[in-house]
Amino acid sequence: MLGRRGGRAGVGRAENGQLEDEKEEQQLTDLRAVHLQGAFSTLDKLCQDIPKKLELMEVGGTRPLDFMIPKFLTHIDSPYPKIRAHALSCTIQFISPDNNALTLHLEPFMVALFKHASDESSDVRKTVCQALVQLLATRPDVLVPHMGSVVDFMLFSTQDKDDEEVALEACEFWLTFAEDPELVHQLRPYLPKVIPVLLECMVYSEDDIAILDGGEDDAAVPDKASDIKPHLLSSKTHTNERAEDVAGAGGGGGGKGRTNEEADDESDESDYEDEDDDEAYTEWNLRKCSAAALDVMAVAFETEMMEVLLPYLKEKLFSPDWLDRESGILALGAIAEGTFASLLLGVSRN
Repeated sequence: MLGRRGGRAGVGRAENGQLEDEKEEQQLTDLRAVHLQGAFSTLDKLCQDIPKKLELMEVGGTRPLDFMIPKFLTHIDSPYPKIRAHALSCTIQFISPDNNALTLHLEPFMVALFKHASDESSDVRKTVCQALVQLLATRPDVLVPHMGSVVDFMLFSTQDKDDEEVALEACEFWLTFAEDPELVHQLRPYLPKVIPVLLECMVYSEDDIAILDGGEDDAAVPDKASDIKPHLLSSKTHTNERAEDVAGAGGGGGGKGRTNEEADDESDESDYEDEDDDEAYTEWNLRKCSAAALDVMAVAFETEMMEVLLPYLKEKLFSPDWLDRESGILALGAIAEGTFASLLLGVSRN
């Protein structure tokens, strides 16, 4: 009996010891992952801030990027999503039309992008979309052989209901595509797929509606000139117009007296409050990006655009849902410049 008990105790101690070893090994692995994540976070910031300096840097006749790029590509396959996202973000900072350290590794880089296009991490998928947009803008020759697959992926990502940031980054692809006169012919075969998706993305989201409903009832308050001035965003850069106007207007006020400064402080506080209230309305989002992309496509394709768009547009405009009708009106405004003649012809026929 004692021998059996001793044997069982020995087995139990061995099992406990094995569990402790496994636990300690897992803790060390997690600790290394934390350190690696911190290191990659720092590298990511460096690559974003000084990519050109890093490209030109040499140490003892060796360029650090020649060593760093392969390491980035290796860690894109890390089991840790944050490390994958940082490694991918580091790499895309060096997408360039010029020959550089990434040029030699474009093929494995493309393999990594396609592999992680369906990554479980939304941060990784968002960065994949950013990479494809940058490649389209600077190295379209790399994407053209795979354009069918890239278009399908970007269409799928543009409709991402779980993460609007992913959808917004994907939508930038269509805007970039349509703005490049050398590439726009590549977009033509995909118009029947792309246009309905963009039109659907122009419908107010639940978050948009919450913002609209969240304000106080100001029906009795006179509108400011800035509130009623017609303004259609046709490019992402327009989101900074107001901030630039404010900065430009404030550049020459150095000679004011102290009493005026105090009054200005009070005015500034009021302006900041107004800007906070308006921030949600002026922020670049999926709805505005979709409208801008539709605007640029209308100028590029004119009649072809209307042939595809008109059935979907009529469905929106005559929908019983006010959200659909509103998005149809927004679409009309977006395409007016490029398809005005075709639009009038379509209306006259109907």
